[in-house]
Amino acid sequence: MKRRRFVLVDASIQYTPFRFVSGFLSLLPPSLKIDTAPELTVPVMVFGFATRESPDFEEKREDEEEEEKEQAYNDWPNTAGFDGFHEETAPVELVVKGNIPEYALGVLYRTGPGGYDVPTSKGTTFSISHWFDGFGQTHRFQLLSSTRVLYNSRHSTDSLVAHVRRTGNIPSSFTFAQRRDPCQSLWRLFLTTFQPAMSELEGKADGLNIAVTVSRDVPGLPATAKDGKRSLYTATDASVLQGLDPDTLEPVGIARQTDLHPELKGQVSSAHAHVDPETGDLFNYNLDIGRTVTYRVFKTCKATGETEVLGTITDAPPAYIHSFFMTENFVVLCVYSAHFGMGGIKILYNKNMLDALDDVSADRRASWYVVDRRHGRGVVRKYTSDAFFAFHSVNAWEEDGGIVAEVPAYENIDIIKKFYLHNMKGETDEARKWIAEGRSRFSRFWLPGLDDVEAGEGKAQLVWAREADMSMELPSINPQFSTKPTRYTYGLTNRLKSTLMDGIMKHDSATGGHLLWEEHAHTPGEAIFVPDPAGTDEDDGVLMSVVLNGRTGLSYLLVLDAKTLKEVARAEMRCAVLVGFHGSFVGA
Repeated sequence: MKRRRFVLVDASIQYTPFRFVSGFLSLLPPSLKIDTAPELTVPVMVFGFATRESPDFEEKREDEEEEEKEQAYNDWPNTAGFDGFHEETAPVELVVKGNIPEYALGVLYRTGPGGYDVPTSKGTTFSISHWFDGFGQTHRFQLLSSTRVLYNSRHSTDSLVAHVRRTGNIPSSFTFAQRRDPCQSLWRLFLTTFQPAMSELEGKADGLNIAVTVSRDVPGLPATAKDGKRSLYTATDASVLQGLDPDTLEPVGIARQTDLHPELKGQVSSAHAHVDPETGDLFNYNLDIGRTVTYRVFKTCKATGETEVLGTITDAPPAYIHSFFMTENFVVLCVYSAHFGMGGIKILYNKNMLDALDDVSADRRASWYVVDRRHGRGVVRKYTSDAFFAFHSVNAWEEDGGIVAEVPAYENIDIIKKFYLHNMKGETDEARKWIAEGRSRFSRFWLPGLDDVEAGEGKAQLVWAREADMSMELPSINPQFSTKPTRYTYGLTNRLKSTLMDGIMKHDSATGGHLLWEEHAHTPGEAIFVPDPAGTDEDDGVLMSVVLNGRTGLSYLLVLDAKTLKEVARAEMRCAVLVGFHGSFVGA
């Protein structure tokens, strides 16, 4: 079948295969371990390389899993969540136990790494060492009835992987091996690192690596389905998106934010765009790291597809901002305290993102910019708070003349370091050393005096911060309560029982209490809330999470009652879904 493809970008300056997560991610990710080219010093974030397992590689993985079962920390193996390149391009039926509520029928999409090692034609192996750099893959669970679920999946970078197989290398979008031409300005060199030609991968929909978040029917972008009516896009913390067929998951095109608006020319954005729960309008930011560091907050109208810039920020440093906040009337961009050193220039001189990213320090306070999204007033007020870092905002709303914002907060960027694979796999000595590092504290901030603009810069106040054992990552809420006061937040826990996530939590902000779902040696993925349309309470609905059974090396789709966290149903698989990032649900 001929592959359909749209390209919304001049192929000569097509955006690169680098990614930001990530989410869990950043402007330049950790270095890749490349066995076949030890002299290569290019920090490239690559998601979505795809390949098929060779018999030798499969045998090696089985040996590693058997060894892990004997040595895993706390008898909690998880190696199966990081090994292999399995995909199911044709839908397969899963074994369902229990009954899925009728309102929860539809399609659940998931995306994230689909493997980390590529055997090359030279007899060597191209290896990636960091979770955020894994070869991207998207998954589709079609819930047809209370007892019937179909599953298919697909890798999204076949052309890129073919290049890796053939050369043992990846075509770099930026390189530190190239010395600065004295006839060029430093800024020109900096900008061209983000706009290279991609040789034989130019214009190919599966030549980029994009798999942090996945969204249906993105405003302002073309349809990607064969019927011309639906779309599915994966995104990263870069200003580029990949279009997939919503049914087959085949990559069909590339889009850039400049196609939405010519001013959105920056290299960086958020993988987590916000959508107005009433209008369907999309909101995001674009960061241009150039001579002047510029953030542009923008809106794309669902009804018209038109995009407008709502506010421009030029007094903030370039920072890694994976997500932001939105209320009924405002977008809140918090510039967290992990900045790219030397105004971004430091990226040119380091081999990986961790060296380019300056860690949190007390003198590097977080800055909160409140941007009007209704009346064209731009930035209406700025706040600062004590320094911290964060990946994922939870929710924000307006209350008593101010704004409430909730987020899992970190005191440093150790969490990014923790996500090297050898720090995550349960059998390694390194993982044991990192178990207690990089834990979040679920926090609430208060931004008072929103209308008191003459008072100057405000102070964002920390209202409370839960202890690490009562905190979470990959948070989610009932989407019907986005931009509104919320009581319940769901997320994945790190209570030191495994080297990764060890349970699903329901947190009650009113009482400080919580409920837990846990099953030993079962590693859950992000829990996505599907609301009950007939419900009257905030927690009326179900949670969906793809869980890895570390002992069997197989995954299953778990459905929990969001009120009680009791199991409602599970759909068992005959393969492992690698530990991934984010997903989205589309009702039937």
